[in-house]
This record gives sequence, structure tokens and C-alpha cells, in this order.
Amino acid sequence: MEGKIASLGPNLRPASGDAARAAVLDATAEVVSRIGFHDTTIDHVVRESGVSRATLYRWFGNRDGLLLALLQHLAGPYLEQGAKIAVGLGPIEDRLEQVIAGGIESICNTPWIHKVAQDGLLHDDFSIFLAAHKSITGALVRSMFDGAIASGGWAPPDDLDRLIEWLLHQMLVLGAEDYDDPLEIRRRVAIYVMPVLNLPAPPGGAGGDIAARLERIERKIDGLDR
Repeated sequence: MEGKIASLGPNLRPASGDAARAAVLDATAEVVSRIGFHDTTIDHVVRESGVSRATLYRWFGNRDGLLLALLQHLAGPYLEQGAKIAVGLGPIEDRLEQVIAGGIESICNTPWIHKVAQDGLLHDDFSIFLAAHKSITGALVRSMFDGAIASGGWAPPDDLDRLIEWLLHQMLVLGAEDYDDPLEIRRRVAIYVMPVLNLPAPPGGAGGDIAARLERIERKIDGLDR
């Protein structure tokens, strides 16, 4: 699979009108695609972009800030699509499932990001990737949880932060795997993630009945197979 990842908050990305910074981040993406996330340095980006070290440090602070900004820059398409799904029609369970599966697919779609997810804690720069994942996908799913709570249709657990941390971890675990069929991502989210979240059932469903919930999940998977 090929494409660009997606996953940070819009407040963390360079302003859309800042063409110079966007060009630097595009140059950084070229470097990372060529030599890898771990081996990319400020000097590599200076040579690729033609922008001075002083300017890069002024804009991004340091190498970690530059790489974090890169992940944020690439997150735009996922964020835009996720925001539309978040406020769209349909049961919250189905919309959240789409957002989670989309986040996992975005990890898989860019080879070097996929490799960082696979290396996990063994990768020296995993903390940068984890910070990006939390601030992008974490913020998006939290907003959806908050909406479900505000509607009165979902009673959150005592520790919502811990649930979100678990969810983000599961996304990284699933994002580190290889998939021949993108629909397999949606299947795994439906089986391994959604029952734990215990979100409200669609109208007419049996919300708290785990057997009924699993039956609905099986019907979704059967639908994906058609």
C-alpha cells in the first residue's frame, strides 16, 4: 500500500499559507523516504531543502521538532476525513470504527511510518512518533467520546484517559502488521477493539448485551466479505 499518513491536530501544523515551511517538510519527507526516519538529520534536510540550519532551528526548535512537524504535516488528509466522519450521520460506534480503521490504514500506507510502528520501542525515535499519534488520533477520538458522553448515550469508564491510551496502543499494534486486503483492518478493529469500547448500540440494538453486540460485529464482517 502507498500513500501518506494522517494523524495530528490542525493547531500543530504549519499555517497553510506558509509555503516555505511546507516546502521544508516536503523535503524532509523525501529524505526520510530515502534514508529512513532514524537516520534523518538536520544536515540532510538542509542539503535537500536549501534552507539554512539557523532557519530550521528557528522554525522547528530541533531535529525532534522537525520530525514531529513532518508527521503533523502528513496527517492533514486523515484529519480532514476523520473530522467529517466524526460529525457525520450514523451510530457513533460505526463512525468511530471508521476513524480507528482509517488511522491504522494511514500508518500502513507509508512504508517508513509502518516501519517505525513495527520497530516500536526498539526504535530510538519512537517517542516522537508516539507523541504525534497521541496528539493527532488521540485528540480526534477523544472529541468523539466527548460527543457520545454529551449526548447521554454513553457512560464513560472511570478512567477515560486509560481507555484512550489502550485504544491508541491497539492501533499501533494493528498498524505494525502487514495486510494484503485493507478490509482486513476494518475486520480486526470490529473484532478486537470495538467490543471493549462498549459504545451505545444503534437504535433498536441491545446496547449492554455483549452477545448481541458480537452478533452485530459478525454481521458487519459478513457484509465486508461480500
